[in-house]
Amino acid sequence: MYLTVLKKLILKIFSFLTLTLLLLIVSCKKEDNEVEPPRDIQEQSTVDDQSLEDFLSTHFYNYDDFLNTEYNNELIFDTISGENISKTPLISQVKKEIVRIQTSEDTYVDHNLYYLIANEGKGINPATSDSTYLAYEGTLLNGYSFDSSKSPIWFDLTQVVRGFREGASKFKSGNFTVNDDNTVNFFGYGQGALFFPSGLGYFNQTAGSVPPYSPLIFKIKLYLVNQTDHDDDGILSAEEYDNDGDGSPDDTDQDGVPDYLDAD
Repeated sequence: MYLTVLKKLILKIFSFLTLTLLLLIVSCKKEDNEVEPPRDIQEQSTVDDQSLEDFLSTHFYNYDDFLNTEYNNELIFDTISGENISKTPLISQVKKEIVRIQTSEDTYVDHNLYYLIANEGKGINPATSDSTYLAYEGTLLNGYSFDSSKSPIWFDLTQVVRGFREGASKFKSGNFTVNDDNTVNFFGYGQGALFFPSGLGYFNQTAGSVPPYSPLIFKIKLYLVNQTDHDDDGILSAEEYDNDGDGSPDDTDQDGVPDYLDAD
């Protein structure tokens, strides 16, 4: 009799544990499959802008190093505190431009793009559809570096996030000389930084090690600009890419092919 009771008790405990485990598995699967709906873009823009202004108000850059624009300097940000308490904050040195994002046929949400020009450059400004030869570093507001290239590489600005695309157009290219060993020296190039909200970046998407809803900072050095004609129709892409300013490629004949890629 004692063994029978013990077996029943063990069976009840086993059944309870099995049910609990099943409930946990179902719960986990439900949580894994749930997709958080995107946040309201206007509200997120306001939150991000406050975060950006907080950063810009409490940090400065090594502006004294850029008094002579012929020298190559690295852009450095630091906190205004201690021996740096009298430094001029970035918020007093950046420029701001409103970039509008279209959320529906007749609705736009304004986003603030901040940009710092340490050196303007001596060449030409790229259009938002041009190719640029530049070096860069992307960081989060906490200083974490998620991507960089110290050596310059070519970027087609139509293939990058809008904050980078719009911001890069604020700088000018530089000049260069070729040495006897075929190495190149660049000088007089545009250099500075871009600060923009997640709505001009990846918004609710995870991009590599960049979390969703992350405002971004990009330091850039703009060496060369290639005024691009993507479809080789004799018309520069700058004249066909985004004439209405909504951030999306124009498609005036509505054939599904953007004008800058549509040779006809």
